[in-house]
Amino acid sequence: MAPQWRPWLLLALCLGGLGTYLAVNLARDRTQIAVAEQERLSAQSRVIEVNLTRQLRAINLALESIITDLPYWAGQPDGKARAIHQIKSMEASMPSVRTLLVLDANGTVIQSSRAQLMGLNFSQRDYFQAPLRSLNAQALHVSAPFKSVMNVFSVALSRTVLNANGGFGGAVVANVEPADIEILLNSVRYVDDMRSMLVHGDGTIFVSQPALDNVIGKNVSLPGSFVRQHLQSQRPVNHFEGITQSTGDKRFVVLRTIQPTDLAMNKPLVVSLSRESRALFTYWQRDARNQLLAFGLLALLSSWGLWFYRRQRLQRRLSQQRLKLATEAAGVGIWEFDLKSRRYHWDSAMFELFGLKPRLTNERNDDWHQLLLPGELARVKAATRAVLKRREAFNLTFQIRRQDGELRFMRNRATLHRDERGAPSRLIGTAEDVTERKLREADLRIAAAAFECQESIMVTDANQTTLRVNQAFTALFGYSAEEAVGRTPRILQSGRQDPAYYAAMWGGIKRSGAWQGEIWDRHKNGRHFPVWLSITAVSGDDGLVSHYVATHTDITLRKAAEEEIKQLAFYDPLTGLPNRRLLQDRLHQAMSQAKRERSRLGLLFLDLDKFKPVNDTFGHGVGDELLRAVAQRLQACVRESDTVARVGGDEFVLLLPVIEAAIDASAVARKIHDALMAPFTLSQGQSVHMSASTGIAIYPEHGSDEAELTQHADAAMYEAKAGGRDRFAVYAPKFEPANAPSGADAGPADTPGTP
Repeated sequence: MAPQWRPWLLLALCLGGLGTYLAVNLARDRTQIAVAEQERLSAQSRVIEVNLTRQLRAINLALESIITDLPYWAGQPDGKARAIHQIKSMEASMPSVRTLLVLDANGTVIQSSRAQLMGLNFSQRDYFQAPLRSLNAQALHVSAPFKSVMNVFSVALSRTVLNANGGFGGAVVANVEPADIEILLNSVRYVDDMRSMLVHGDGTIFVSQPALDNVIGKNVSLPGSFVRQHLQSQRPVNHFEGITQSTGDKRFVVLRTIQPTDLAMNKPLVVSLSRESRALFTYWQRDARNQLLAFGLLALLSSWGLWFYRRQRLQRRLSQQRLKLATEAAGVGIWEFDLKSRRYHWDSAMFELFGLKPRLTNERNDDWHQLLLPGELARVKAATRAVLKRREAFNLTFQIRRQDGELRFMRNRATLHRDERGAPSRLIGTAEDVTERKLREADLRIAAAAFECQESIMVTDANQTTLRVNQAFTALFGYSAEEAVGRTPRILQSGRQDPAYYAAMWGGIKRSGAWQGEIWDRHKNGRHFPVWLSITAVSGDDGLVSHYVATHTDITLRKAAEEEIKQLAFYDPLTGLPNRRLLQDRLHQAMSQAKRERSRLGLLFLDLDKFKPVNDTFGHGVGDELLRAVAQRLQACVRESDTVARVGGDEFVLLLPVIEAAIDASAVARKIHDALMAPFTLSQGQSVHMSASTGIAIYPEHGSDEAELTQHADAAMYEAKAGGRDRFAVYAPKFEPANAPSGADAGPADTPGTP
């Protein structure tokens, strides 16, 4: 075959392959439509099953209720009236029931929801004969469809009534309302060609939607029919496609058996849902015609295109020459690699890019291989093989070290050309130096990775308008990038820092170009929290600030830890009052202030009287609760500037940093005495009376430093205890053991030092 016909042969093979693909795809689409429709019909049949099962169970319960009430009605003078009323109420409450009947052992209607049926004999009806033959009081008998005395096709559900001796005593019957079932069957139809039917277990059609008078009462359970195959399979659901027995047209059919095991139905009901095959595949047939037409047009256009392509081949060669001239002007080198001779052909731009001299190269012009970094030559060869074997595009960036020592990135792109026989003959491509681009890309990648670090970052312009934030910023403050960009950092201000604070901050930035420190910011939801803020000014080539970069670190946990450490170090864990260490610090500050201002301060030592018996009697838990209650009353007796501290088990100290005279401290002591007089009612119902002995020392009268003042307040407290407890005493020098015996100056109860 002549070489010029090879492209035409290839075109024919491609079109043949495409045609095969379209045929397979159309067949698959038809199968998918059929499967999807079967699944949809199955789902709709399940809806009918659920609703009918619920109605069957309700009817069964109603029949069982009537059987249970029959003896009761029989024993009542007005039993018949009660029975009729009850049965009518049941019928009214169940739309799916047309009539409720009670038949005696002879088949005569003795109770009915319809008065015109009273006294009629239905002993020949299937719904009477089935219970008569069965004598199974638990079975629910489903009669074959029949025409009632009201000339309406119906199905009856009946149960056996046994007499006192266990023999047949009659039957209770519920005639199903076809109209209610028609509504249910019609509710699942979603297209006009869809058909819904309810079939009795013996194959007789009971209800049809849309209504088809010629199929109602027709038996479709013939040998080989869909219904017969379905019932024989004993599977709950089956799918069929073909000619239906009921109407003789081709349809997709789903059959589902309804026979709940808990109802002990003697005959099942079968739901039949179907779609007309022609209507189901209308759109598929249209698509098949369209695809066939498109395939014909494609074959015509591709044939014309191949002819046009061969005609334009010469013009493309001329275009390639023009491209070569253009790339030389743009600083791009043109190269060609002959696959037969393995020789490279370069233009002058290529030698300049690689730093080589044309006259010094070898015959194949492959000296540039020696410039490649280790491993790069293997990549070049692998890319060339990929072009030849898999016809992939040649697009490779590699590194070279030129003879002048410069490390450069080169990007080569090429296309494979074939000879007239279609065999690969050469690679023609371009080369360009992309070193600067690679370095910029690396810098951008590093900057991008650094920007998306775990630390919140905000970038603004010189006017403090936000330009960009990272994901950590969003996680910390709740503002998305869209919400933050275009606004100023003022959205983060909590209001806890005054304008002077921010003025000092920006002053530091202007002086040194950076600032860092602790600041309180505000979350989007309004929550305030502390952060460590670092701001750096970025200047342009002109030395002017062009941007500001701010980083935020949440220090909430650190602040909480510091506060917890402070609480443990300076506060009593039981009462929350300052401990001895914090008291000493405040006493030192108060003494220093009093010395500077030549003012007075008071120090009160308070010890609870007879606290140990309370602790021993009621337990340590009650004792701890009592100490907390005492602490609360003590705090209520002093000013906000005063300090109440717990320094021991039942010992408290009160620091009054500013008083006019000793009588002020005595007034506080008396107020405490009055506060402690009221009984303490604890959580477990105990009522405890508590008193205290208090010693008072005044600066500067009773001590010139903390140690001396503390010692004298303690001595006064012991003097108050020695004087009988439940009192306070102001320090006097006679309280010291060297001056007088213990308690010598405590005084009687009515002295100024006693409460």
